[in-house]
Amino acid sequence: MAFRLNLHNPILIVEDQAETRDLIARLARSFGVDADTAPDGQAGYEMAESKEYSLYLVDLEMPVMNGFDFIKKIKEKKPESLFIVISGNDVPEIIIKVMKLGIFDYIIKPIDRERLYQVLDRISEFIRLKESERILIQENEERLKAQLNWILYKQSWLTDLEKNIDLSKSTLNNLKQSFFSGGGFGAIVSIVEILQASAKKDNSSYNFSSDVVELLFENIYYTKKGLRSLEKSLEILNKNFQNSFQKTNSEQIHDLLERSRLKLENSNQQYKKKKNVIIPQISLPTNGYDIDADPDSLGRIFTELLINALKYSSNNSVINIYISISGGYLNINLKNEFDPQSIPGIPKNKELLVKQPFYRLAGFVDENLEEEEYFTGLGLTIVDFVIKKHGGIFSIHNVIDHTLGEKPVEVVLATVSLPILD
Repeated sequence: MAFRLNLHNPILIVEDQAETRDLIARLARSFGVDADTAPDGQAGYEMAESKEYSLYLVDLEMPVMNGFDFIKKIKEKKPESLFIVISGNDVPEIIIKVMKLGIFDYIIKPIDRERLYQVLDRISEFIRLKESERILIQENEERLKAQLNWILYKQSWLTDLEKNIDLSKSTLNNLKQSFFSGGGFGAIVSIVEILQASAKKDNSSYNFSSDVVELLFENIYYTKKGLRSLEKSLEILNKNFQNSFQKTNSEQIHDLLERSRLKLENSNQQYKKKKNVIIPQISLPTNGYDIDADPDSLGRIFTELLINALKYSSNNSVINIYISISGGYLNINLKNEFDPQSIPGIPKNKELLVKQPFYRLAGFVDENLEEEEYFTGLGLTIVDFVIKKHGGIFSIHNVIDHTLGEKPVEVVLATVSLPILD
Protein backbone atom coordinates (compact mmCIF):
# COMPACT_ATOMS: atom_id res chain seq x y z
CA MET A 1 0.00 0.00 0.00
CA ALA A 2 1.62 3.27 -1.14
CA PHE A 3 1.30 6.04 1.41
CA ARG A 4 1.92 9.75 0.85
CA LEU A 5 1.48 11.45 4.19
CA ASN A 6 2.67 15.01 4.41
CA LEU A 7 3.46 15.08 8.14
CA HIS A 8 6.63 16.88 9.23
CA ASN A 9 6.09 15.97 12.91
CA PRO A 10 5.05 12.71 14.58
CA ILE A 11 1.51 11.94 15.72
CA LEU A 12 0.54 11.42 19.38
CA ILE A 13 -1.78 8.52 20.31
CA VAL A 14 -3.53 9.15 23.66
CA GLU A 15 -5.22 5.88 24.72
CA ASP A 16 -5.42 4.10 28.09
CA GLN A 17 -5.73 0.57 26.69
CA ALA A 18 -2.19 -0.64 25.98
CA GLU A 19 -3.19 -3.13 23.28
CA THR A 20 -5.20 -0.57 21.30
CA ARG A 21 -2.51 2.06 21.79
CA ASP A 22 0.24 -0.22 20.50
CA LEU A 23 -1.91 -1.46 17.59
CA ILE A 24 -2.56 2.09 16.32
CA ALA A 25 1.12 2.96 16.71
CA ARG A 26 2.15 -0.11 14.68
CA LEU A 27 -0.39 0.66 11.95
CA ALA A 28 0.73 4.30 11.76
CA ARG A 29 4.38 3.28 11.47
CA SER A 30 3.50 0.76 8.76
CA PHE A 31 2.07 3.75 6.82
CA GLY A 32 5.39 5.59 7.24
CA VAL A 33 4.17 7.81 10.09
CA ASP A 34 6.26 8.36 13.23
CA ALA A 35 4.10 7.89 16.37
CA ASP A 36 4.40 8.57 20.12
CA THR A 37 1.98 7.19 22.73
CA ALA A 38 0.52 8.34 26.08
CA PRO A 39 -1.66 6.34 28.54
CA ASP A 40 -3.93 9.26 29.54
CA GLY A 41 -4.76 12.87 28.80
CA GLN A 42 -2.47 14.35 31.45
CA ALA A 43 0.57 12.44 30.20
CA GLY A 44 -0.34 13.38 26.64
CA TYR A 45 -0.71 17.05 27.56
CA GLU A 46 2.74 17.11 29.18
CA MET A 47 4.26 15.52 26.07
CA ALA A 48 2.51 18.07 23.83
CA GLU A 49 3.99 20.92 25.86
CA SER A 50 7.54 19.84 25.05
CA LYS A 51 7.11 18.50 21.50
CA GLU A 52 5.30 19.47 18.29
CA TYR A 53 2.82 16.98 16.86
CA SER A 54 1.10 16.98 13.47
CA LEU A 55 -1.99 15.23 14.83
CA TYR A 56 -3.54 13.83 18.02
CA LEU A 57 -5.48 10.50 18.06
CA VAL A 58 -7.47 10.62 21.31
CA ASP A 59 -9.64 8.17 23.25
CA LEU A 60 -12.58 9.70 25.16
CA GLU A 61 -12.79 7.61 28.33
CA MET A 62 -9.43 7.70 30.14
CA PRO A 63 -8.26 8.04 33.77
CA VAL A 64 -6.52 11.18 35.15
CA MET A 65 -7.67 13.37 32.22
CA ASN A 66 -10.33 12.29 29.72
CA GLY A 67 -10.37 12.98 25.99
CA PHE A 68 -12.79 15.93 26.21
CA ASP A 69 -10.56 17.81 28.64
CA PHE A 70 -7.40 16.91 26.73
CA ILE A 71 -8.78 18.34 23.46
CA LYS A 72 -9.99 21.54 25.18
CA LYS A 73 -6.64 22.12 26.94
CA ILE A 74 -4.60 21.54 23.77
CA LYS A 75 -6.89 23.84 21.76
CA GLU A 76 -6.42 26.61 24.35
CA LYS A 77 -2.66 26.46 23.81
CA LYS A 78 -2.61 25.53 20.11
CA PRO A 79 -5.92 26.44 18.40
CA GLU A 80 -4.86 25.05 15.01
CA SER A 81 -4.20 21.52 16.35
CA LEU A 82 -5.83 18.57 14.55
CA PHE A 83 -7.63 15.74 16.39
CA ILE A 84 -9.05 12.34 15.50
CA VAL A 85 -11.19 10.78 18.24
CA ILE A 86 -10.98 6.97 18.65
CA SER A 87 -13.79 5.61 20.83
CA GLY A 88 -16.05 2.62 21.39
CA ASN A 89 -18.95 5.01 22.07
CA ASP A 90 -21.28 5.20 19.05
CA VAL A 91 -24.10 7.17 20.73
CA PRO A 92 -25.09 9.96 18.27
CA GLU A 93 -25.41 12.59 21.02
CA ILE A 94 -21.84 11.91 22.17
CA ILE A 95 -20.47 11.97 18.62
CA ILE A 96 -22.21 15.32 17.96
CA LYS A 97 -20.87 16.73 21.25
CA VAL A 98 -17.34 15.67 20.30
CA MET A 99 -17.58 17.00 16.73
CA LYS A 100 -18.57 20.41 18.13
CA LEU A 101 -15.10 20.57 19.69
CA GLY A 102 -13.77 21.00 16.17
CA ILE A 103 -12.18 17.60 15.61
CA PHE A 104 -11.24 16.29 12.16
CA ASP A 105 -12.90 12.84 12.40
CA TYR A 106 -14.39 10.23 14.74
CA ILE A 107 -13.37 6.54 14.45
CA ILE A 108 -15.41 3.81 16.19
CA LYS A 109 -13.46 0.99 17.85
CA PRO A 110 -12.33 -1.63 17.08
CA ILE A 111 -9.78 0.06 14.82
CA ASP A 112 -9.98 -1.01 11.18
CA ARG A 113 -6.71 -0.75 9.24
CA GLU A 114 -8.34 0.48 6.01
CA ARG A 115 -10.52 3.02 7.84
CA LEU A 116 -7.49 4.41 9.70
CA TYR A 117 -5.54 4.61 6.45
CA GLN A 118 -8.35 6.53 4.72
CA VAL A 119 -8.66 9.06 7.56
CA LEU A 120 -4.91 9.61 7.76
CA ASP A 121 -4.77 9.95 3.98
CA ARG A 122 -7.46 12.66 4.05
CA ILE A 123 -5.78 14.50 6.89
CA SER A 124 -2.41 14.40 5.14
CA GLU A 125 -4.00 16.05 2.08
CA PHE A 126 -5.65 18.62 4.34
CA ILE A 127 -2.30 19.43 5.95
CA ARG A 128 -0.66 19.72 2.53
CA LEU A 129 -3.25 22.22 1.33
CA LYS A 130 -3.07 24.22 4.57
CA GLU A 131 0.71 24.34 4.30
CA SER A 132 0.48 25.56 0.69
CA GLU A 133 -1.98 28.25 1.75
CA ARG A 134 0.25 29.24 4.69
CA ILE A 135 3.28 29.57 2.42
CA LEU A 136 1.25 31.63 -0.05
CA ILE A 137 -0.01 34.00 2.66
CA GLN A 138 3.41 34.19 4.36
CA GLU A 139 5.10 35.10 1.09
CA ASN A 140 2.49 37.76 0.47
CA GLU A 141 2.77 39.16 4.01
CA GLU A 142 6.54 39.46 3.65
CA ARG A 143 6.06 41.45 0.49
CA LEU A 144 3.47 43.63 2.22
CA LYS A 145 5.78 44.26 5.19
CA ALA A 146 8.57 45.30 2.84
CA GLN A 147 6.19 47.68 1.07
CA LEU A 148 4.90 49.08 4.36
CA ASN A 149 8.44 49.73 5.60
CA TRP A 150 9.19 51.54 2.37
CA ILE A 151 6.03 53.64 2.65
CA LEU A 152 6.86 54.60 6.25
CA TYR A 153 10.40 55.53 5.20
CA LYS A 154 9.09 57.72 2.40
CA GLN A 155 6.06 59.11 4.25
CA SER A 156 7.37 62.70 4.21
CA TRP A 157 7.99 62.59 0.47
CA LEU A 158 5.69 62.63 -2.52
CA THR A 159 6.16 59.21 -4.14
CA ASP A 160 6.84 58.81 -7.82
CA LEU A 161 3.46 57.19 -8.21
CA GLU A 162 1.71 60.19 -6.66
CA LYS A 163 3.63 62.44 -9.06
CA ASN A 164 2.41 60.27 -11.88
CA ILE A 165 -1.14 60.53 -10.52
CA ASP A 166 -0.87 64.33 -10.58
CA LEU A 167 0.58 64.11 -14.07
CA SER A 168 -2.22 61.81 -15.18
CA LYS A 169 -4.82 64.25 -13.80
CA SER A 170 -3.36 66.98 -15.96
CA THR A 171 -3.06 64.66 -18.95
CA LEU A 172 -6.64 63.47 -18.56
CA ASN A 173 -7.97 66.99 -18.32
CA ASN A 174 -6.12 67.89 -21.51
CA LEU A 175 -7.44 64.76 -23.23
CA LYS A 176 -10.95 65.58 -22.10
CA GLN A 177 -10.75 69.08 -23.58
CA SER A 178 -9.38 67.64 -26.79
CA PHE A 179 -12.14 65.05 -27.08
CA PHE A 180 -14.97 67.47 -26.40
CA SER A 181 -13.57 70.16 -28.70
CA GLY A 182 -13.71 67.76 -31.64
CA GLY A 183 -10.30 66.02 -31.60
CA GLY A 184 -11.84 62.60 -30.89
CA PHE A 185 -10.25 59.14 -30.64
CA GLY A 186 -7.84 57.74 -33.16
CA ALA A 187 -10.47 55.46 -34.68
CA ILE A 188 -12.86 58.34 -35.26
CA VAL A 189 -10.10 60.43 -36.82
CA SER A 190 -9.15 57.58 -39.16
CA ILE A 191 -12.76 57.07 -40.25
CA VAL A 192 -13.24 60.77 -40.90
CA GLU A 193 -10.05 60.79 -42.98
CA ILE A 194 -11.47 57.90 -45.05
CA LEU A 195 -14.70 59.84 -45.49
CA GLN A 196 -12.72 62.89 -46.65
CA ALA A 197 -10.79 60.85 -49.16
CA SER A 198 -13.84 59.07 -50.57
CA ALA A 199 -16.38 61.90 -50.40
CA LYS A 200 -18.07 63.00 -53.61
CA LYS A 201 -19.55 66.49 -53.70
CA ASP A 202 -22.85 66.93 -55.42
CA ASN A 203 -23.85 70.60 -55.45
CA SER A 204 -24.47 71.46 -51.79
CA SER A 205 -24.32 67.83 -50.57
CA TYR A 206 -21.71 65.11 -50.09
CA ASN A 207 -22.13 61.45 -50.95
CA PHE A 208 -20.35 58.97 -48.64
CA SER A 209 -19.92 55.22 -48.64
CA SER A 210 -22.65 53.73 -46.45
CA ASP A 211 -20.18 51.15 -45.08
CA VAL A 212 -17.83 53.86 -43.81
CA VAL A 213 -20.66 55.92 -42.33
CA GLU A 214 -22.02 52.86 -40.51
CA LEU A 215 -18.49 52.22 -39.18
CA LEU A 216 -18.44 55.80 -37.91
CA PHE A 217 -21.82 55.36 -36.19
CA GLU A 218 -20.64 52.12 -34.59
CA ASN A 219 -17.51 53.77 -33.19
CA ILE A 220 -19.51 56.56 -31.59
CA TYR A 221 -20.58 54.03 -28.92
CA TYR A 222 -16.97 53.30 -27.99
CA THR A 223 -16.09 56.99 -28.07
CA LYS A 224 -18.90 57.82 -25.65
CA LYS A 225 -17.91 54.92 -23.41
CA GLY A 226 -14.32 56.17 -23.42
CA LEU A 227 -15.45 59.65 -22.45
CA ARG A 228 -17.57 58.24 -19.61
CA SER A 229 -14.59 56.24 -18.33
CA LEU A 230 -12.52 59.41 -18.53
CA GLU A 231 -15.10 61.23 -16.40
CA LYS A 232 -15.15 58.37 -13.85
CA SER A 233 -11.35 58.35 -13.65
CA LEU A 234 -11.20 62.10 -13.07
CA GLU A 235 -14.03 61.88 -10.53
CA ILE A 236 -12.20 59.39 -8.28
CA LEU A 237 -8.77 61.03 -8.71
CA ASN A 238 -10.20 64.36 -7.57
CA LYS A 239 -12.36 62.95 -4.77
CA ASN A 240 -12.10 64.29 -1.21
CA PHE A 241 -11.84 60.98 0.62
CA GLN A 242 -11.68 62.43 4.12
CA ASN A 243 -15.29 63.58 3.85
CA SER A 244 -16.54 60.18 2.70
CA PHE A 245 -14.87 57.82 5.21
CA GLN A 246 -17.16 55.88 7.53
CA LYS A 247 -16.79 52.99 9.96
CA THR A 248 -17.36 49.81 7.94
CA ASN A 249 -17.64 46.32 9.44
CA SER A 250 -16.73 42.87 8.13
CA GLU A 251 -20.22 42.04 6.87
CA GLN A 252 -20.43 45.31 4.93
CA ILE A 253 -17.06 44.64 3.28
CA HIS A 254 -18.21 41.11 2.42
CA ASP A 255 -21.41 42.55 0.90
CA LEU A 256 -19.35 45.00 -1.19
CA LEU A 257 -17.25 42.14 -2.54
CA GLU A 258 -20.27 39.95 -3.24
CA ARG A 259 -22.08 42.80 -5.04
CA SER A 260 -19.02 43.37 -7.24
CA ARG A 261 -18.79 39.65 -7.98
CA LEU A 262 -22.49 39.32 -8.82
CA LYS A 263 -22.47 42.49 -10.93
CA LEU A 264 -19.60 41.07 -12.98
CA GLU A 265 -21.34 37.68 -13.24
CA ASN A 266 -24.63 39.19 -14.45
CA SER A 267 -23.19 41.71 -16.92
CA ASN A 268 -20.56 39.47 -18.58
CA GLN A 269 -22.34 36.12 -18.93
CA GLN A 270 -21.39 35.68 -22.59
CA TYR A 271 -17.74 36.53 -21.98
CA LYS A 272 -17.53 34.22 -18.93
CA LYS A 273 -19.18 31.43 -20.90
CA LYS A 274 -16.71 31.85 -23.75
CA LYS A 275 -13.71 31.61 -21.40
CA ASN A 276 -15.45 29.22 -18.96
CA VAL A 277 -14.15 31.17 -15.95
CA ILE A 278 -15.76 30.52 -12.55
CA ILE A 279 -15.87 33.05 -9.69
CA PRO A 280 -17.09 31.18 -6.57
CA GLN A 281 -19.14 32.83 -3.84
CA ILE A 282 -16.98 34.61 -1.24
CA SER A 283 -16.94 33.17 2.29
CA LEU A 284 -17.78 35.48 5.17
CA PRO A 285 -14.77 35.69 7.56
CA THR A 286 -15.24 34.22 11.02
CA ASN A 287 -13.50 37.12 12.77
CA GLY A 288 -15.30 40.47 12.95
CA TYR A 289 -13.47 43.75 12.29
CA ASP A 290 -14.02 47.41 11.48
CA ILE A 291 -12.15 49.63 9.04
CA ASP A 292 -12.36 53.29 8.07
CA ALA A 293 -13.52 53.27 4.47
CA ASP A 294 -15.23 54.99 1.61
CA PRO A 295 -17.54 52.09 0.60
CA ASP A 296 -18.37 53.52 -2.83
CA SER A 297 -14.76 53.77 -4.02
CA LEU A 298 -13.84 50.40 -2.48
CA GLY A 299 -16.73 48.75 -4.31
CA ARG A 300 -15.54 50.33 -7.56
CA ILE A 301 -11.97 49.11 -7.21
CA PHE A 302 -13.11 45.61 -6.21
CA THR A 303 -15.02 45.52 -9.50
CA GLU A 304 -11.95 46.82 -11.35
CA LEU A 305 -9.75 44.07 -9.88
CA LEU A 306 -12.29 41.39 -10.80
CA ILE A 307 -12.53 42.73 -14.36
CA ASN A 308 -8.74 42.77 -14.60
CA ALA A 309 -8.59 39.15 -13.34
CA LEU A 310 -11.36 38.06 -15.75
CA LYS A 311 -9.65 39.63 -18.79
CA TYR A 312 -6.31 37.97 -18.15
CA SER A 313 -7.49 34.60 -16.78
CA SER A 314 -6.83 31.49 -18.80
CA ASN A 315 -9.73 29.51 -20.23
CA ASN A 316 -11.40 26.93 -17.95
CA SER A 317 -10.00 28.48 -14.78
CA VAL A 318 -11.23 29.80 -11.43
CA ILE A 319 -10.88 33.27 -9.88
CA ASN A 320 -10.69 32.82 -6.10
CA ILE A 321 -11.37 35.57 -3.59
CA TYR A 322 -10.53 35.00 0.05
CA ILE A 323 -10.19 37.19 3.13
CA SER A 324 -7.59 36.98 5.90
CA ILE A 325 -6.55 39.11 8.87
CA SER A 326 -2.94 39.51 9.99
CA GLY A 327 -0.70 42.13 11.54
CA GLY A 328 -3.56 44.59 12.07
CA TYR A 329 -4.56 44.48 8.40
CA LEU A 330 -7.57 43.14 6.52
CA ASN A 331 -6.22 41.33 3.44
CA ILE A 332 -8.51 40.79 0.45
CA ASN A 333 -6.85 38.39 -2.00
CA LEU A 334 -7.83 37.72 -5.63
CA LYS A 335 -6.07 34.78 -7.26
CA ASN A 336 -6.35 33.92 -10.95
CA GLU A 337 -4.62 31.54 -13.33
CA PHE A 338 -3.13 32.92 -16.54
CA ASP A 339 -1.94 31.34 -19.78
CA PRO A 340 1.87 31.74 -19.78
CA GLN A 341 1.87 31.23 -23.57
CA SER A 342 0.06 34.53 -24.08
CA ILE A 343 0.88 36.70 -21.04
CA PRO A 344 3.59 36.51 -18.33
CA GLY A 345 1.28 37.32 -15.42
CA ILE A 346 3.01 39.92 -13.21
CA PRO A 347 6.73 39.02 -13.09
CA LYS A 348 8.80 40.44 -10.23
CA ASN A 349 10.52 43.11 -12.32
CA LYS A 350 7.12 44.44 -13.48
CA GLU A 351 5.27 44.57 -10.13
CA LEU A 352 5.69 48.33 -9.69
CA LEU A 353 5.40 49.17 -13.39
CA VAL A 354 1.91 47.68 -13.79
CA LYS A 355 0.59 50.22 -11.29
CA GLN A 356 2.02 53.13 -13.30
CA PRO A 357 -0.36 55.14 -15.50
CA PHE A 358 -0.80 53.81 -19.05
CA TYR A 359 1.78 51.03 -18.66
CA ARG A 360 0.77 47.96 -20.66
CA LEU A 361 2.25 44.57 -19.77
CA ALA A 362 0.37 42.52 -22.37
CA GLY A 363 -1.18 43.18 -25.72
CA PHE A 364 -4.72 44.35 -26.36
CA VAL A 365 -7.11 42.04 -24.44
CA ASP A 366 -10.91 42.57 -24.56
CA GLU A 367 -10.94 46.17 -23.43
CA ASN A 368 -14.72 46.36 -23.83
CA LEU A 369 -16.00 44.45 -20.81
CA GLU A 370 -19.21 45.65 -19.22
CA GLU A 371 -18.84 47.44 -15.85
CA GLU A 372 -15.30 48.55 -16.74
CA GLU A 373 -15.34 52.11 -15.45
CA TYR A 374 -11.85 53.51 -15.69
CA PHE A 375 -9.90 54.88 -18.60
CA THR A 376 -7.75 52.29 -20.42
CA GLY A 377 -4.30 52.12 -18.82
CA LEU A 378 -5.39 53.62 -15.49
CA GLY A 379 -7.26 50.73 -13.79
CA LEU A 380 -4.51 49.43 -11.47
CA THR A 381 -3.17 52.96 -10.98
CA ILE A 382 -6.54 54.02 -9.58
CA VAL A 383 -6.75 50.88 -7.40
CA ASP A 384 -3.36 51.75 -5.90
CA PHE A 385 -4.38 55.40 -5.49
CA VAL A 386 -7.62 54.56 -3.63
CA ILE A 387 -5.97 52.02 -1.32
CA LYS A 388 -3.24 54.51 -0.39
CA LYS A 389 -5.94 57.06 0.41
CA HIS A 390 -7.27 54.47 2.89
CA GLY A 391 -3.81 54.11 4.48
CA GLY A 392 -3.45 50.64 2.98
CA ILE A 393 -1.28 48.71 0.53
CA PHE A 394 -2.03 47.26 -2.90
CA SER A 395 0.24 44.55 -4.31
CA ILE A 396 -0.01 42.36 -7.39
CA HIS A 397 2.50 39.71 -8.42
CA ASN A 398 3.08 36.13 -9.53
CA VAL A 399 3.17 33.37 -6.90
CA ILE A 400 3.60 29.62 -7.07
CA ASP A 401 0.38 27.82 -6.12
CA HIS A 402 0.56 24.18 -4.98
CA THR A 403 -3.20 23.70 -4.52
CA LEU A 404 -4.39 23.52 -8.16
CA GLY A 405 -3.14 20.07 -9.12
CA GLU A 406 -0.30 17.63 -8.94
CA LYS A 407 2.22 20.17 -10.23
CA PRO A 408 2.71 23.70 -8.84
CA VAL A 409 1.24 26.44 -11.05
CA GLU A 410 2.26 30.09 -11.37
CA VAL A 411 -0.73 32.38 -10.74
CA VAL A 412 -1.37 36.08 -10.18
CA LEU A 413 -2.23 37.19 -6.65
CA ALA A 414 -3.65 40.68 -6.15
CA THR A 415 -3.94 41.77 -2.51
CA VAL A 416 -5.65 44.79 -1.01
CA SER A 417 -4.56 45.36 2.63
CA LEU A 418 -6.54 47.85 4.73
CA PRO A 419 -5.73 48.86 8.35
CA ILE A 420 -8.17 47.52 10.95
CA LEU A 421 -9.49 49.94 13.56
CA ASP A 422 -8.44 49.25 17.17
